[in-house]
Amino acid sequence: MSVELGRGGETENSLCDTWPFTFGRLRSMADGIDQELVDFESLHETVSIGSHIHKQPESEISFTQKMYRKKLKWTTEIEEKLHNVRPWNLGIYRVPNRLRQVNEDAYSPHVVSIGPFHRHKPNLVAMREHKLRYALYFFKRAQEIAQKRALSFSFGSRESSECMREWATAIYDSDAEVRGSYAEDMSNIDQEELAEIMLVDGCFLLELFIRFYLYVHGKLEGPESDPILESAWMIAELRHDLALLENQIPLFIIHDLYDAISGHQILVDNGLPPPHGLALHFFQPVSLKASIVTEWRHEHKHLLDILHKFYFLPTKTTDLSMRLNMELIPEEQRLRAVQKNKVWGFNYCASELLESGVEFGIGSSQDQLLDITFREGVIRIPPLFIHETTSSLLRNLIAYEQCSLSSTHGVTSYACLMKSLIDSSRDSNLLQEKGITKYHHWIGGEDEYLTQIFRSILDEVVVKEFHFRTLCDEVNEYCTSWFHLRKLKVFLRVRIQRYRKLLFSTYFSSPWSFISFMAALTILLLTSLQTYYSIHTARNIN
Repeated sequence: MSVELGRGGETENSLCDTWPFTFGRLRSMADGIDQELVDFESLHETVSIGSHIHKQPESEISFTQKMYRKKLKWTTEIEEKLHNVRPWNLGIYRVPNRLRQVNEDAYSPHVVSIGPFHRHKPNLVAMREHKLRYALYFFKRAQEIAQKRALSFSFGSRESSECMREWATAIYDSDAEVRGSYAEDMSNIDQEELAEIMLVDGCFLLELFIRFYLYVHGKLEGPESDPILESAWMIAELRHDLALLENQIPLFIIHDLYDAISGHQILVDNGLPPPHGLALHFFQPVSLKASIVTEWRHEHKHLLDILHKFYFLPTKTTDLSMRLNMELIPEEQRLRAVQKNKVWGFNYCASELLESGVEFGIGSSQDQLLDITFREGVIRIPPLFIHETTSSLLRNLIAYEQCSLSSTHGVTSYACLMKSLIDSSRDSNLLQEKGITKYHHWIGGEDEYLTQIFRSILDEVVVKEFHFRTLCDEVNEYCTSWFHLRKLKVFLRVRIQRYRKLLFSTYFSSPWSFISFMAALTILLLTSLQTYYSIHTARNIN
């Protein structure tokens, strides 16, 4: 027996095949019970024929038959429960309570509910009208595209209401696949309600991404003003909400809707990219990597998974080094480090590394954020864009890695490394001066904002893999060694710069201090000259 998984028709052996001993016993028990029931019924018929055969009491027959039927029902129920066990690796999870307790706001939606987890929250009900309006815009857009391009697919000449019926039917029929994407049991949601959530939320997301893309490029048409796009705060809140682990729908819903209006081709009318490109364009960039891509090589489960794989998926080089690093770490040593909550990262913060002779530079702008290198005394880190949703984005990516079995712990490793570098506002300012961190928009209290992000980001996080082990060992060894001429030059330069800054901050902090310093310096020079000429004159006289 097999259980169908996914949309491509792939199958996975059921628990019936995985646990043959368990099901063999259950089946033998059931077969034995069936045989006993047959023997019992034959006996019952036999004893009931002829008055010369002894007839068994009716009460005893009834009790025995009930016991057999009870056993048969019990084994059947167990077999059904084992068949309904969900697979290990799903896509959309609940945030573990231990992480949520550290920062509740980072995992909770502010304005909109996507998917079934937060649909009944009172503070999100007001957004439902906007979602329905965007769904209506999307149906109209599909009808207009069909008419303009004279497409011949099924709803080409029909009203948008008929398009909606066809899409709703298709989503309704994918109920098992939708439920299989969530780690939480959703038996309390009937098929009609779940299909409505998927249809409305899928249309809302796709219409939002399309309208935002057209709005930014000045191509959005229509006399009506859009309160979502023109609001000063709404887009920022939506970026926060749509990147939450618990606020997701399966991405195949969005892809199916996009394919329905594009005829399985890219919408060339306005140069629209594919769905993953629209999603990346909507979210604020995390790095300098180009967000508009026309090709996508990876399978993705939801919007947060897109961000995870686009910005934090290792390249072939870094992926190989990461696997080697994990193989080199002894299991006992790794467990001891986890128990001590220490320290995945450098032994020194950024300012201390600089004083030890380690320089910082910008990594390649097109590389992944995980492509951090150390060569010839220079740590090169790709630029990280900091904005108002950076903290919640990183926390939800880490929570996704904590829950997903197939996900690499790239974000967790990156957070460990950055936390070890940033210990105070001095370190934050240093990385900003080097161009490693860039504030995408002005944020109040920038000096402390980055420090606050990484201060508690790893609280209650279990570090299973650390991808920068070799890198950190090389840097830590470099800091304790003095057999590098380049390191000595950096060390002396940093010391001279520190003393120069100390001199300027002490003696040139105000005009009066500068005047006083110059006056003292003038008096010192005059006194020195007077002493020199006095001694020189006395020697000439003698």
